[in-house]
Formats: sequence, C-alpha cells, structure tokens
Amino acid sequence: MQKQMKSIIRIFIAAFTLALTAIEAEAQQVPLFNQYYYSGNLAYPSTTVFQENRYVSLIYRDQFGGLVGSPKNFALGYNTTMRNGMAFSGNITTADIGFTSQIKLSAGVGYKVFGEGKDGLSIGGQVGLSFFSLNEERVNPENPVDNVLVDLLGQSGSSLSFDFSVSYRREALSIDIAIPTLINESLSDDAYIQINDDNVPDFIGGVKYEFMLNPDLTLTPYAGIRLRETIGGELDMMGELNFRNKFRATLGYRDNYGISAGVGVQVLPQLLFTYNYDFGQKDAPFLADGFNEFGLHYKLKDRAEDPCPEEGEAVVNRIIDQRIFDANLVSEEDREKALCYFRSLETTGKKKEKNQKAEAAYEALFPKIKAEEMAKQEAARLAALAEEQKRRDAQKAAEEKAERERLAEIERLKLERERQALAQQKEQEIKRALTMATKLVQFNSGSAVLKEASYESLDGLAAILRENPEIRLKVSGYTDSSGNATRNLELSKDRAGAVKTYLVSKGIAESRIISEGYGIADPIADNATPEGRTLNRRVEMEVMKQ
Repeated sequence: MQKQMKSIIRIFIAAFTLALTAIEAEAQQVPLFNQYYYSGNLAYPSTTVFQENRYVSLIYRDQFGGLVGSPKNFALGYNTTMRNGMAFSGNITTADIGFTSQIKLSAGVGYKVFGEGKDGLSIGGQVGLSFFSLNEERVNPENPVDNVLVDLLGQSGSSLSFDFSVSYRREALSIDIAIPTLINESLSDDAYIQINDDNVPDFIGGVKYEFMLNPDLTLTPYAGIRLRETIGGELDMMGELNFRNKFRATLGYRDNYGISAGVGVQVLPQLLFTYNYDFGQKDAPFLADGFNEFGLHYKLKDRAEDPCPEEGEAVVNRIIDQRIFDANLVSEEDREKALCYFRSLETTGKKKEKNQKAEAAYEALFPKIKAEEMAKQEAARLAALAEEQKRRDAQKAAEEKAERERLAEIERLKLERERQALAQQKEQEIKRALTMATKLVQFNSGSAVLKEASYESLDGLAAILRENPEIRLKVSGYTDSSGNATRNLELSKDRAGAVKTYLVSKGIAESRIISEGYGIADPIADNATPEGRTLNRRVEMEVMKQ
C-alpha cells in the first residue's frame, strides 16, 4: 500500500512538472520581432530568394528581470543571394525553455517558382536538428520534483524537424506563410518532442505593404497570425516607419506580448542595429515583465569573383574598338585574357571542349572585324555618294522651286492688278447705281408709297446686290420741313422701310439692309422753295463698311 502511494505521488509530481514545463514552453519560444522586418529567413526560408545581398543577423532576447524561468532567446542567421533561382540560409538558435534548454541548427533553401527581380512566388524548406538538455541552473538534484523530471526526461535529447514556407512578392506587397516543424521526429526521447511541439506554432503567416509617404519616408504595416494547438490563434499588428533607410521606428501589438515598440539605426552602410521592447501582458505567465530584443544585421560584401573574364572582355572590346585585323598585333598576355573570357561564355562541355570553342571564337574574331570594317567602309562610300546625289537633287529642286515661285509671283501680280481693276469697276458701278437710285426714288408729298418711276433704278440696284452678296446697305429716309416734325420723322422711317421692303422682295436678304429715318434733319436744299422741298424729300443709300 505504501509503495502504491509513493508511485501515485511520483506520477502526480511528474504530471505537474510536465504541465508546468509545457506552460512555460508556451511563453518561452517567443517569435522574434526581427523576423517580421529584418530576418525573415529565421522563420521563412522562402524569403531568401528575394534578398539582393548576403546578410548575417545576430539577435538576442531577454527579460533582464531576474525571474526564474523567464524566456531567453539567441539567434544567428545567415542567408545568401539568389543563384539560378535558388538561395540558401543557415541558422543557429537557442532558447531557455523553463527547465530545459534547446539549441537548434538548421539549413534552408528557397526556390523561386516564377517571377522576375524582386517580384514572384517562392517556396522554401528548412531542415533542423535540435538538441535539448535540462537547464542545470534551474534543476536542483536535491529537489524531489527535479529528480522526477530527470528520471522522466533524462539529461538530454534530440530531434529532427522540417519546416516549409511560401512567399509572394508583388511590388510593395509581401505575403509569407510557413508551417514550422511540418515533420518533427525524436532521435532520443519523445518527451522533448512533445515540449517542442507545444512550443512552436503549427502555422504562421503575415502580410506587409510598403507605402511611400514621400521620397524620404515609407510606412510598412504588417498583419500576421500565429496558430498553436495548445493556445489557439494569436494576432500580430504593427507598422514600421523608415526614414531614408537610416532611421526606423516600429509600433504595434502582439497577442500575449502586449504593445511592442522599437527603433533601428543604420550604424554603418553595412550594419543595421535594432532594439525592440514588448511591454508584456499581465495575465500571461512569464510575459508580464516585458522583453528586450536586440538585433545586428550585417550586409556582407559580394564574393570575390575571378577578374579574368572581366579583363578578357575588356581586351576583346578593345580589339573590336580599335579594329585590329591581325592577331599578331595582340600580346600573348591579352590573348590569354581574351581566351579566358570566351571560355567563361561556354556553360556546357568538358574543359578541353571549352578551350577548343574559345580558340575558335578568338580566331574567328579577326576576320569578322576585317569583314565588318570593309563593309563599313563600303557603306560609308555609298553613303557619301548618296549624300552627294541628294545634295545635287536638293539644289536642283531648290532652283526649280525658285523659278516656280518667280513665275507664280508674276502671275499673282497680274491677277492682283486685274482684281483691283475689277474691284474699281465694280465700286464705280455700285456708286452709279446708288446715285441713280437716290436720285430716282420718289414719293408723293406726305406719302411713303414708292412711285413707279423708282422701280427701274431699284431693280438695277437689287441686281448688283445679288451679284455681290458681301455688300450690306444702309437706307436713310428724309422729309422736307413742311408739316409736323414728329410726323415727318415717322414718314422718313416709313420711306426708308419702303425701299428696304422693295429690295427684299427682289431677293435681297433682309439682314443685309438697315433702314433708318431722320425726318427733316440734314436738308440738301432750301425748304423755302418748292424745288428745294422736293430735293429734301429723298432716300439716300450707302454701302456699309464691313
């Protein structure tokens, strides 16, 4: 009975210890903030194909609060630039997970499925080897609970895992998703694997979009999710302001880690320093005190390349530019550089075949240049002949044009003189017609009815107006001084209107004729005599200026 009770107590202590470890584990494997903006290869091996440079990233995360069991993370990441659609990464990460510590070595590869430059779709995979051990600083051999933990887990363990991720880039848009530990197999003790499964999200993903606020300032908001079977989904919302790629500031919120704020400074052209602080969440175990995270991201110089092909290309270009026809004029040193360049263009075949192809390309270079130079000289000669013929044709065409213009000017002057003569003749005819009409238009005293004697002259005037549709006419009516002045004004208007009506009846547009009456104004003879009054009872007609 006593043995059974001891066994039950041991089982209870073991279950409690594992549960406590799992709770701690949920808080320990903190998603590093730098994964969101600066070290995506730590979580998404597929992002490496979109990097323009090789980087080494060093990240450290701790609470510095002295709390036993508080999380502590370290990461060292390296990623290459893309080669033939593929890029590689390697990471070393450590994590204190309550009673246990973990060191993970991983190597990943990304492959661009389609796209050009910074745009496209890529997939990535990462193989990881994890080593677990009990944290000796936190496990006391004299503590019965710790002894049970040692009995259950042993001093160490290891596991093999495989992560998978997909990344998409389209101009300012970035989408990344990953399934960490898609495969997670124990190499020693299954208990450690269970801890690791509880630790790592079953799915992570995020979306970023870069907005250019002005030429110096960009804003990149991020929205992401982390899913774990143990605690469900966790949302991440944040944004980064980037000033001239020199200064950065971040602000956001992460489930279980609270408000997150950070800064970044480009200390050197190749070195970026970042600091981030998660303020923590009071109701989350081991997370209430907040986290400090430091990051250093160093851009490596490109690998030194063999200068031979580049120098050889310069030699070949010089041979072409200087139009060297004879291979004997090229030094042996330059010849070897040129052959090196031609060999670098051959991507298939054995070394001997590449050398033979390079020799053939080098030997073919000189006759090709000679043929091109001769063709160039012949083309220049033909171009000169064509230019001379073009000049002669242009000169002849200019002389012919000048002669045509001289004859055209003579003809124009002749026509102008004829036009002016016709215009003068027409003007005289119009004046005669107006004068005749003015003299012969007659009305009875006190009447606005035209006498038949007026018709002939008005018919002649209408004919002239029909032949010259551009002429506009003004008709002014006058009376003698006898009678009432107001009545005379109305009578003068009626007489002018009678002339206008008659001309309109002969096919002249009404808009071409203006009629006005002026009564006894502007007499042309003495109203004291019958003859003078007759002359003053008149209708004057004149051509209106355009």
